Amino acid sequence: MEDVTIPADLSGGDAEQFALSIASITLENGLTINPPSAGVTVVVGGNNVGKSTLLKQAMNLAARSGQAAAETVRWRLVTDIRFNAPGNQKDLTAWLVAHVGAHLMNGMLWFGVPGQQNANEHHARQFFVNQHDGVDRLSALVNTFMLFSDPWQRAGAIQPQEKRDSLEVPPQSAMHHLEESVRMMDEVREICREVFRIDLTLDALARMIQLRVGRVTTVPAPPADAITPEYRAEVASLPPLTEQGDGIKSLIALILPLVTAEHPVVMIDEPEAFLHPPQASALGRILGGLAKKKGIQVILATHDKNLLTGLLSSEAEVSIVRLDRGVDGKSQAHQLAVEDVQALWGDPLLRYTNALDSLFHRLTIVAEADQDCRFYAAALDEYEPQSHVPIPPSDVLFIPSYGKAAIYKLVKVLRAIFVPVVAVPDIDILNDEANISRLVGAYGVNWDSMKADYRVSTQPFRQSRGPATLGDVITAVQSVFSGRETEKYTDAVKREVLAQLRTQDSPWGLLKKFGELAFEGQAAVAAKRLLGNLEECGIVLVRVGELEKFAPTLGVAKGPAWLDAALTAGVHREAAVRAHMRRCLSVLRVSPE
Repeated sequence: MEDVTIPADLSGGDAEQFALSIASITLENGLTINPPSAGVTVVVGGNNVGKSTLLKQAMNLAARSGQAAAETVRWRLVTDIRFNAPGNQKDLTAWLVAHVGAHLMNGMLWFGVPGQQNANEHHARQFFVNQHDGVDRLSALVNTFMLFSDPWQRAGAIQPQEKRDSLEVPPQSAMHHLEESVRMMDEVREICREVFRIDLTLDALARMIQLRVGRVTTVPAPPADAITPEYRAEVASLPPLTEQGDGIKSLIALILPLVTAEHPVVMIDEPEAFLHPPQASALGRILGGLAKKKGIQVILATHDKNLLTGLLSSEAEVSIVRLDRGVDGKSQAHQLAVEDVQALWGDPLLRYTNALDSLFHRLTIVAEADQDCRFYAAALDEYEPQSHVPIPPSDVLFIPSYGKAAIYKLVKVLRAIFVPVVAVPDIDILNDEANISRLVGAYGVNWDSMKADYRVSTQPFRQSRGPATLGDVITAVQSVFSGRETEKYTDAVKREVLAQLRTQDSPWGLLKKFGELAFEGQAAVAAKRLLGNLEECGIVLVRVGELEKFAPTLGVAKGPAWLDAALTAGVHREAAVRAHMRRCLSVLRVSPE
């Protein structure tokens, strides 16, 4: 490329002094998102909450004035976007010349190759002048600095590209970068091997540059100025990448702009598209690594826990933005800063359970056991009419805590990532003030506000009782074994018997046996207030006592056989269960009729 004379007021800059990243994105609910400048911001949430919309509107707002962008959308989720851009107009011009090239046309300096230019010296001068409004700064330069990649658009990155007229012309596509840099091609090849165990070859022998699958092993690679017909034929025999499956095509197309660092800001919608879970996890690690290594700002929207897990396992700075939409249709958003994400990822409850799945649901219900979760999920799935349920059942996640003691830990972790969460322990959680007070505290509520009602309502059960009789023992054993005569007597069953014996020996057994009906007199008045206040927090006690008391006459007292019998009998559709589910959904402030 011939030397181009740069106007005096734009010449003499240093491309290394210029950089660009998004400083903030403001949403309609007032939340200002601050993405890490060389890291990954992950936008998560349930279906139809605006994840893709956030990316698209941010991109559009960066390209136009705020007023013009507002006129083109019916729902304005993004209200403002601002950038960090150290340097000056001379540094910007030097950066543009180095990255996209420049030429003169009609006496004006244009950036890009002839026929593909979209910005000129006027835009370079105005770039720093327009800082005051924060939304019209990129203008015609938006596609130079920012890339939007969704499953349909990114396929273009792996299409064959025509060679440049001269290697002095700056690369205009990812294929040009790979042609110019052996190091970049090796990075792409290594990523493909890691995820798919497949090799890649860059075919630059014809007029069109393209990627092919496999390597030539039968003919030694000749020097660039002595290509043999045999080698050319072997390369041509390798299948083009464009003819492969959607998974490998999508992944390579996605990582190419990051490997080549063509754009300082990359927005990716559904990066996990077409990938199996292990591949999505690997892609997460790769995206995080590339963002850190290349100094790229990545903002992505995903539905996939595996991709998020991979990102969190990388060394990149990761921030999480959770979007939701209230039952009133208004958007809600919360951001976990990089340091908060790092602290939470160190918690085994988040790392080694399915708690992360909560980020992709609109409500999470924590129950004591897997059996409870399955029963309540069935109750919600078959709640009739479904039109009275404020959110689709598929947007509700059920998580077992495997005991009362761990419920507060799960609630604390889930609330830290701004997930609406309901805890549904058996009513006998009230027999341990330390346990119930910790759970209340996990919801950010001061236990002192409920302590008086707790003390009054539980006073009758905290009184001592005489020793158990043989009749009590027989009753306890029968309650555990009824309907389970063919099961083996294991240590787990033995623990059930001992736990039931302790219950029979304690006044608290009445509470588990009869539920809220066990409260009498002033204790009942205080219990009514207590249960209501707990539900205001998000703690919905099983008012019938425990799960199995929803159907005490099935002939099966406990265990997997009870669940099968209860579902077969349709217990999950009965009035008491429906009332319990209404209370669970009341956290959304709209409950089914």
